[in-house]
Amino acid sequence: MKNLDKLLNNSTELEISDEDRLVIFSDLHIGNGGSNDNFARNRELFKSIITNYYLTKDFSLILNGDIEDLYKFSIEKVRDNNKDIYELFKEFKKKGKLYKIYGNHDFELSLHRDLNEDFPVLESLLIKYNDNKIFIYHGHQTASKLEQYSKIILFFNKLFLKTVNNPLIKMDNKKKYKTEVTAYKFSKEKKIISILGHTHRPLFESLSKHESLKITLEHLIKSYVKGDEEKKQKIYPILSKYKEEYEKLNKNGNGYLKSSVYSDNLLVPCLFNSGSATGSGGITCIEIKKGKIYLAYWFDINRTQRYLNSYNVKIKKMGDTNYFKAILKKDSLEYLFTRIKLL
Repeated sequence: MKNLDKLLNNSTELEISDEDRLVIFSDLHIGNGGSNDNFARNRELFKSIITNYYLTKDFSLILNGDIEDLYKFSIEKVRDNNKDIYELFKEFKKKGKLYKIYGNHDFELSLHRDLNEDFPVLESLLIKYNDNKIFIYHGHQTASKLEQYSKIILFFNKLFLKTVNNPLIKMDNKKKYKTEVTAYKFSKEKKIISILGHTHRPLFESLSKHESLKITLEHLIKSYVKGDEEKKQKIYPILSKYKEEYEKLNKNGNGYLKSSVYSDNLLVPCLFNSGSATGSGGITCIEIKKGKIYLAYWFDINRTQRYLNSYNVKIKKMGDTNYFKAILKKDSLEYLFTRIKLL
């Protein structure tokens, strides 16, 4: 974990208070607008929420790596086909509220200053909140240098292998698991919060979706047992819906998606992941505001309605659009750091 120590110590620092608002996106994988562009399906959703929500509500925008997919496309093609997106980034930059971190898919930007005149890139960002630290980095730094920044992969991919399922660049489950385990152990040891991207798997308080569903089901069952008949009638359909989703994930998910990352009997809530903007249903992100941290999910109701009637999930429609925001998880930063320091 020496490379993470070095990364932490050399991070650009940003001090925040409860008055500040931050949003963290990772893994947009912006492309050329064609069939191999993984960002394309959520492009208009992303543009809308950035324009009508995060920009107007004075958030700082943290882009945590793999924003451009330079394994498949040139930076010129990406920027030419997404001028409106980059204009939005410029609006945050004008306000001093843009922080762009590079990942493995866009590390090429760190090698050429001429590509970064408008948007200088960082390798990591260290948020200081009171006497606590929130360490934001893409996540590929947990791997070897060859895996992190393979120029060989980049070269051959651009020449010969411009396919969506390119095996040279596709991250397998063992590597994803290793990334999370390494990041978790480092965060636990340093008594800090780490926020990653890279794996495309949203994490909140070191818990995956599978683990969170299991905990929710247990809470619902306890409430059902203790409730009167009226309460049981309200809980039962919600419980059934979560059970169905849990069973579906068990059936269709692989071992990585269902696994616990940490094997700790006493879980330390130190690891978070903002997910990605390439999901079939929508976009996940992490928000920090008013002393709290949130896992948010933005979706188009025409494509998915999965969270409209979910237990303990706050839903809000954005204006007169078909876009909705779901707050999947939230917690107090003070409470989290207390747990991290005591456990």
